[in-house]
Amino acid sequence: MAPRFIPKPGTAPNVARDAKEVYSTLKCGGVVIIPTDVGYALLTSTQAGIQRIFSAKDRREGHNIGIIGTYKQHRETHLLSEAKFEMTRVLTEDMAMIVGIIAKYDTENLHPRLAALDSATLSHVTKGDTISITVPEGPFLRELGRLCDEDSDGMLTFGTSANLTGQGQQFQIEDIDPRVLDAVDLVVDYGLQKWHVYRRGGVNFDAENMKVLRKGAGYEVFCDRMLRWFPHLLAEAGVSIEEDPDYKTSEPGMPAT
Repeated sequence: MAPRFIPKPGTAPNVARDAKEVYSTLKCGGVVIIPTDVGYALLTSTQAGIQRIFSAKDRREGHNIGIIGTYKQHRETHLLSEAKFEMTRVLTEDMAMIVGIIAKYDTENLHPRLAALDSATLSHVTKGDTISITVPEGPFLRELGRLCDEDSDGMLTFGTSANLTGQGQQFQIEDIDPRVLDAVDLVVDYGLQKWHVYRRGGVNFDAENMKVLRKGAGYEVFCDRMLRWFPHLLAEAGVSIEEDPDYKTSEPGMPAT
C-alpha cells in the first residue's frame, strides 16, 4: 500500500496537526518519513518498525539505530557530569542546534523507557554501555518530542536517514529512493530542508570523552560555540577540536582552532 502524504498538495504545514498525526502513526507501530533540518529521516517506535527500516535501506544485520529524542530524554538517560549536561543544554536548547549525543547509560538500573524495550530493540539502540540520543532542532521535531515526553507508555522513537545505505542524506522527498518511500506508512513533506547546502547529517558528539565522531552540518558553528563557551571542558578531557576544512572560520576576528 502506498504511503499517505501530509500536508496535502497545496496545503501549508501545520506543525501541531502534523506532529500529532505522526505520533498517532508511531503509536500504532507504523514507520514514517519526517523532515529534519539535516535531511529526511525514517522513524519508528517498535522492533518490527526497525526491521522494516533496515530492509528498506538494504542495511545489514548488526547495525545500530539511534534515538531521536529530546533534551529531557538525554538528561534522564545519559550519565554525565552537571557541567556537561549544561554544555549540551546550551548547545541544543538555548542555541537550538541538532546534536547526536553519545554517552554511557546505567546498564544496571535501566531508565524506565529503556527497561520497557524488548531485548532485540535494546541491542539495536545501544552499543556496549553507550547510547546515542539526537536532540533535534526545529518546531516539528520539538513538538513530536513533546508528545513523546508526555506519552504515558514512555514511547521512544528510533531513526536514521531516509536513504538506501551508502546513498547519503536526502533533503527533499523527490530525491528519496522509491523503495524507501514504499516501505513507510506516512510521509511528512515539508519541502527542501534547511541545511541542504552541507549535504551532511548532523554533528555526532561523544560527550563523555569530548570527541566529535561526525563533522555534520553546521560543524563550524558547533566548533565556534565549543571554543567560546566550553574550552575548559575540552582542556579537562585533553582534546582539541578540529576546524572544518570545507568551512573555515579562522579569519581575523574569529576564534582559530
